[in-house]
Amino acid sequence: MKSGSPITLDEHKQIMLEILLVFASFCEEYGLKYYLDAGTLLGAVRHKGFIPWDNDMDICMMRSDYDRMVDILRERHYRLNNHIILERPENSLFCFCKLSDTRTKLIEYPDTWPEESFVYIDVFPKDGIKDLSFKTKMVCKISGLLSQLHWFNKHSIPYWKEKKKGLKKWIACIASLLVKDKNRPYRLQQKFIKWYAKNHPFVSCEYANTLVNGEFYPICHRNCFDDRILLDFEGKQFYGPKGYDEWLRVLYRDYMIPPPPEKQRVHDIIVTWR
Repeated sequence: MKSGSPITLDEHKQIMLEILLVFASFCEEYGLKYYLDAGTLLGAVRHKGFIPWDNDMDICMMRSDYDRMVDILRERHYRLNNHIILERPENSLFCFCKLSDTRTKLIEYPDTWPEESFVYIDVFPKDGIKDLSFKTKMVCKISGLLSQLHWFNKHSIPYWKEKKKGLKKWIACIASLLVKDKNRPYRLQQKFIKWYAKNHPFVSCEYANTLVNGEFYPICHRNCFDDRILLDFEGKQFYGPKGYDEWLRVLYRDYMIPPPPEKQRVHDIIVTWR
């Protein structure tokens, strides 16, 4: 692992798999429930492992387990072991946590808005959604706006300030004078989500989604996540939602049919050892 040497796609996948193995063991130890999610769940069902061209990994947890996970890792200084850490929204661009390998360096979108981090897997909290009404849609919109403001404070302002001239530079310079607390949108979002959960407890909600991202769609019935099943993944077994069929159809429709080559997209990243 020479510093600066490139990490291949296969090596990248093995690092993410190690992170997941460590996290699954941690969840087992503390009685926490996790689920493979999104493309990782699709990979488990369709390929019994990673989607061949994919280069990221997603898992999710119901809000109660997600919050408890953060509380437990706080006592461990947000470390799962000596090189796998929990990256929290307070220290990142996103309003959800990531599990990251500090031995690595990952640069996302290097040709457009480069942002350095580590090889990671996303951990999304799932919140209950009462119904599909206009009022509920506005709840999602507000949460999404706060998420975008969090991104703007953490990424857009410093990135735009580096520009030599132009409107974006002026906006960033003015915003940097006004924004004293970059994490304020995230904290407001969390208070807002807790207020919504207090009025609409998870067990009484008909639906579930990733409210921190402001998602109204895609959305599925909450009972998709009532039970878990073990799914084969790269020669190991990890938990996925028992109702994965409904969730994957919401996300990908005819999910067992791979997309044509021109639609087999990957994240634009550069990955090396630190």
